[in-house]
Amino acid sequence: MTFDDLLDAAARIDAGESPRSVLEGSLLAAQIGRDASARRFSQWGLSTVVDENTGTPVISPELFAELHRLAGLDAAWPVGNAGLTHVYGYLLSTVSTPYGLKRDRWVNGDVARALGLEPSAFTPWHGTPAAATPLHRLAMALSPIFDAPAEAPGVVFVMRESSDRISAMTVLVRHPSAEHSALLYAVDGKLLTAFPFEISPSSIEALQAEPPRLRYNAVVDTARQPLDTRRVLVRPSLGTD
Repeated sequence: MTFDDLLDAAARIDAGESPRSVLEGSLLAAQIGRDASARRFSQWGLSTVVDENTGTPVISPELFAELHRLAGLDAAWPVGNAGLTHVYGYLLSTVSTPYGLKRDRWVNGDVARALGLEPSAFTPWHGTPAAATPLHRLAMALSPIFDAPAEAPGVVFVMRESSDRISAMTVLVRHPSAEHSALLYAVDGKLLTAFPFEISPSSIEALQAEPPRLRYNAVVDTARQPLDTRRVLVRPSLGTD
């Protein structure tokens, strides 16, 4: 698969062609199948595909259903597996947001660079067809950071928010040899998302100014379930100058 192949598949689905017919026999379908066989989706939490900035879905109900069918996962629109939707769904999304297309974070290499990886690390075409999937490579990069953020290279800010039932972690990372930075997010020990994020004193202040809440389309039981005011800043200012 190439970038043009990805754009063609996304355009055909957007034009109304059946996602099942478009994805049948594709590299994306094979990669989703490998992730399902290895039970990799269990590392990820739940997310709504209704974007919190636009209030509109970033993929169609038909594509949402087909992705979950390929992954062997039950899901009720619009809430599904965050890894499945944020990686494979975003790669096929054609919906514009205030921050551009959802696929940009994976295909332009900014998140990969922020994590010290090759720019193509989270694309379907990285490596050989039998190599690790983009979902697997992303989880392998994110999991050690969430397991021990204080020891992970490039971490400049960690914020934990919690209630009696929920614990969420926001991590900002900037690789020492790169000018790229990213925001990583997990809920209740489950991976949720990663995207480019400009780290500065003002952007960190903006994060801290918001009341604790579930962020970045995360869902726990019901969308937008509130967190209370308990917040711990593990690294509130390191590396922001």
